[in-house]
Parts: sequence; structure tokens; C-alpha cells
Amino acid sequence: SAGCCCAGGHVGCGGPCHLGGPAVLGLAGACRPCNDTEILMAICTSDFVIRGSIRSVSNDAELQESIIGVSATRIHRQKFPLFQAGGRAGRPVGSIRTPLRCGVKPGPGTFLFTGWLHFGEAWLSCAPRYRDFQRIYEGAQRTRQNPCEFPVD
Repeated sequence: SAGCCCAGGHVGCGGPCHLGGPAVLGLAGACRPCNDTEILMAICTSDFVIRGSIRSVSNDAELQESIIGVSATRIHRQKFPLFQAGGRAGRPVGSIRTPLRCGVKPGPGTFLFTGWLHFGEAWLSCAPRYRDFQRIYEGAQRTRQNPCEFPVD
């Protein structure tokens, strides 16, 4: 499977949730898996679409937020300069937030982070593993179901 899903920290995997579940956080802050349609819509409509890896996850108990430190390998879209150069090897770095109760843990690999801007901060919607996104997108292309064009390599 694609990994664990976020829902109260545990869903169908017997352990803490890892990104790439794929995880989605609706505006109500629900932690549940993104389905393929939601992933395809997220790449078309999100405020940001960033390919990259997780550098860190820190938890802010006071704000009830987890802050995911992301190193971007490619910025597909960002409506505001959320990700700035300055990381390792000049890679842009930035932070994406999720509700603390989603129990996000750092996981290896490349993800496609999508989400929206809320009071100047990036919030996660869907974050499939990039290879899972490629499979979903290419399948949608074959059946002409993709809602927008997106560069896949």
C-alpha cells in the first residue's frame, strides 16, 4: 500500500501515521486519506504544489499543530513565496502545518505536498508519495479523467 493514513494517528497500519498515506486535511481539519480524485483536484486548485522530502516534524502543543519542515526539489506552484532558497545544496525550504492530532511522523522518500494558505501559513491538504501521484495521474490521463494538465517526469 501507499503507507499509513492519518486518522487519529492510526489507521489500518497498527502504528503512528506517516505522510504519504496519502493524508488529507479538509478545512474542518479532518485527518483522513485522500482518494485519487481529491489528489487530482488538489494539484489543480491548491495554493501550493511542492515536490520534496520531509526534513523534520516538530509539534507545537500550545497551538495544537505539527510543523513539517520540507526541502523542495521542485516548486510546481506557490501563490506566495512560501518556499525560499537557502537549504542544503541551495534547495528551497519551507514549513507546512497540520493539526497535531493527525499524528504526522517523518517518513523517507519524495512527496507531492499540496495545500492552502491560511493567515500567511501553509496548511497541508494531500501529500501522496510522488510515485503514487505519478501512477494516479498517468492512469487519469489514459482515461482522460485528469481535471488539469500537470508536468510529470
